Amino acid sequence: MGTRRSQQIGSILILGGSLPLLFASVSLAQNTCDLPGAIAQILDRPEQRQSQWGIAIQDAHTEQTIYEHNGDQFFVPASALKLLTTAAALELLGADYQFQTPISLVRHIHGDVRYLVIEGKGDPTLTTAKLRDALATLQTQGITAVEEVIILDSPPSQTLNSTWEWSDLPWYYATAVNRLILNENTVEATVTPSRVGAPVNLNWSDAIAGRQWRLDNQQFTSTDGPAIPPEPIQTYGTNTLSLRGSLAPDAAPRRWFLSVPDPGRYALETVQLILREQGITYGGGRVVYSDLASLLPDPLGDGSQQYEIEPLTAIASPPLAEIIKTTNQDSNNLFAETLLKTLQTQELDLTAAFSAFGIEAGSYRLRDGSGLSRHNLVTPTALVQALAAMDNHTQGSVFRDSLAIAGRTGTLQNRFQNTPVVNQFFGKTGTMTHVSTLTGYLDLPNDSTMLVGIMANQTGQPASTTRQAMDEIVVAVHDWQRCTMGRSPNAHAPN
Repeated sequence: MGTRRSQQIGSILILGGSLPLLFASVSLAQNTCDLPGAIAQILDRPEQRQSQWGIAIQDAHTEQTIYEHNGDQFFVPASALKLLTTAAALELLGADYQFQTPISLVRHIHGDVRYLVIEGKGDPTLTTAKLRDALATLQTQGITAVEEVIILDSPPSQTLNSTWEWSDLPWYYATAVNRLILNENTVEATVTPSRVGAPVNLNWSDAIAGRQWRLDNQQFTSTDGPAIPPEPIQTYGTNTLSLRGSLAPDAAPRRWFLSVPDPGRYALETVQLILREQGITYGGGRVVYSDLASLLPDPLGDGSQQYEIEPLTAIASPPLAEIIKTTNQDSNNLFAETLLKTLQTQELDLTAAFSAFGIEAGSYRLRDGSGLSRHNLVTPTALVQALAAMDNHTQGSVFRDSLAIAGRTGTLQNRFQNTPVVNQFFGKTGTMTHVSTLTGYLDLPNDSTMLVGIMANQTGQPASTTRQAMDEIVVAVHDWQRCTMGRSPNAHAPN
C-alpha cells in the first residue's frame, strides 16, 4: 500500500519497490537485434532456471505478437491483478465516479433527534478529519444532543477474504474490507526499548484504533537483544497481538503498520470522540449490520410514521481517477478491494467488461481485487489484452496515468535507474513470496509502444534477483527496437 509503509516485512508484500538496479552492460546479448536470444540468455541463468516464467510482448499499434513464452499458461499474478480491477472500474463506473458516505438524522415527529446515522458505502479515502468537518454541520444547525450514534457497516464475517493467508491479516495490506472504512483501517505502532529487564514500550498513533487489539507484551529490553525487534503475531481467531523476544536498549524506534481488527467499533468510537470535542452529548452507540430504513422505530406497532429521516450531509471521495492512481502506483490493496466490492454490490458484470476488453473467460480465475490471494490465476496474455483494450479506451489516458513510471514514481521509483527505460515504461508491479510480476506500456523512440507482461512464479530467489531479470528483459525490448528501427519486426519466439 502506501510508500510510507514499505519498510514493513518486504518479503511478503504485494509491493513492487526495490533497490536501484545496476546494469553493467549496454547490451544483454551480442546481437541486440536477437530479442529471443537476449531473453533466453537472461532466463538461462542458474538462478532463474527453476523459476516458472511467462512472457507476452505485443506491439500496441500493429497488434503483432513480438515475443511469447508460456503466454497462455496460468500464473499467480500478485498485484498485477490490480490492472484488471482498475480497468473494469473505469469501464463500469467511469473516471468521475465518487464514493458517498451519507450522514443522516432520524428525528421523532416532535423534533428530538433519535439517531445520528453514518452509513458506510465503501469509501476507502474516509478520514477522521473529513468526519470532523462533516459533523460540524450539527453545530451550525443548533443540535446539542442525540440519543444514539449508529454506524451502518458490514458484518465481520463479510469483511475478510477467505483465501488470504492468516499471517497477512494483522498487517495494513490485508485489513478488513468493510462498508465504513476509516483511515484505511490501519494504525501505526511504534516499538521502543524501555529499561533493561522491562517489557518494551509500544505506542499507538491512534489510541482508539490501538484499543481494538488486546496486547500480550512479552518482549523485553535486554543487553543482548537485537537492534530490530521480532514482529508481532496475531493469535489465531482472536484480536490478541503477541510480542515475544527481546530488543537492545539502544535500538532505534521501530514502526509497524497494522490493521484495525474491529473497524466498525473503531469508527463508532471515533465519531463519539468527535461529538464530545464539539460539545454534543449522546446517549449511546451501536454498529448495525442493516440498512437505514430498518432503524425506524414503530412504537405503536401499526406502521404509523413516528419518525422521519433527515439527510444531514454526505462525505464525497475524490474521483475514481485519483483513487485508481493510488491503487496502481502505490499498490494499495484496500483501494483495489473496495473497487471490486463496489462493482459486485452494484451487480455490475465484470465478466462482460473483460470480454469487451478481448480477454477470454478461460484466461483468468479471480478470488479478490488486489492480488493478495494466491488463488488468483491469470495468463500473461490476458494482462497484455487488458493493456491493449485500455490503450484504445476512452479512459485510456486516465488508466495510463494511474501507473507507476520507471525510475520516477510509485513502485517503479527505484527501478530502471541508469537505463534508457527511465520515464518510458508505465507499469504495475507485483511481489509475493516466490512471485514477481511486471506489466505495462513501454514507449519506444520510434513512437511505437510495446505491451509487456512478465510473470515469474516459484522463483525460489530473492525478489530483487527476479526483478532485475524482469527489468533487463524490458531493456532488451528497448534495445531490440532500436536495432530493428526501420526494419520489419521478426522476433517472435516459440514456447
